[in-house]
Amino acid sequence: MKNWPRLQGVPVYCFRLPFVMPSRTLLGLTESQFLLGDEGARRVWLKPIGDDGQRLCDATNLVLRGEGYTTQDEAAREGERWRDVISRAFARVHLAADFGDRQPGGALTKAGEAWLAKRAGHPVLGQLPGVTVFEDQPGLRFAAPSIALCKRPSEERNRVVLTQAAQLYDPLDGPERLAFDLYSGSFFQPSADSRLLMLTMAIETLLDLQPRSDAAKAHVTAMIQATEANADLTPAEQESLRGSLKWLRDESIGQAGRRLARSLEPRTYLGKAPAAFFTRCYEMRSALTHGYVPRPNHHDVDLLAASLELFVGDLLAGRLLTEIPD
Repeated sequence: MKNWPRLQGVPVYCFRLPFVMPSRTLLGLTESQFLLGDEGARRVWLKPIGDDGQRLCDATNLVLRGEGYTTQDEAAREGERWRDVISRAFARVHLAADFGDRQPGGALTKAGEAWLAKRAGHPVLGQLPGVTVFEDQPGLRFAAPSIALCKRPSEERNRVVLTQAAQLYDPLDGPERLAFDLYSGSFFQPSADSRLLMLTMAIETLLDLQPRSDAAKAHVTAMIQATEANADLTPAEQESLRGSLKWLRDESIGQAGRRLARSLEPRTYLGKAPAAFFTRCYEMRSALTHGYVPRPNHHDVDLLAASLELFVGDLLAGRLLTEIPD
């Protein structure tokens, strides 16, 4: 990017928005930088992260950069505005971008930034998800902390569990196999949101909705008959309401889920009884899928998803859950 004149002692602010594209949907731009906006001192452009010579059409890690703003607030507002520009454009050509808002990650401390800057010989800031605003500095670089965690049970426990499973041979039924596939798939998801959603889907496959009481079913039948007799409703409205009311003859997913969860008692998850824990997770699932604004706190979702992994794993452990103590 070209340099612009600046008054001595007057700071100039920039914004930066890193994002990741899935390798199966990349930009169709052969240049290494794409200028989006150029208004006087202000410029906005797209470029790959790291390799300055990489073409945009080959890059999965990109950054949206803006420069030439007189205040931090102005740079922040423009960063959010240009994020929306990118999102609309990508949606139009059926591309995707993960801005990292819901991803696990860490942040460099000020001491870490200073240490890296001293070793590198130029200013260094830690890369954060979302729009970052910073004062322009010659030679400034960004560093992303790398976090890789691995859960590995002890060798002794693995041997005991595998040997006992072979002796018991407690086969999974059809719903349990599907639930295990969903449970396993959740481990490959990069965000807590997607992990929690897949884990609640796994629980739903295990549910066996039971009929409500005779009194409740009679009440639902009466509502269906009243719907069919209501001449003010169109046939389409009657059919839609009739279909919804038929579902009320059986217990709700929440009721069935709490009943299944009680099979895990006296265990607790996040300090809650299994039924109460399931209810909390299902409320979070609804908040994520029904467009609640503001979105649920990322750390709350991450904490629930981590415990929900244990919860679903315990549901699928079958007889091993009681045969082998925690």
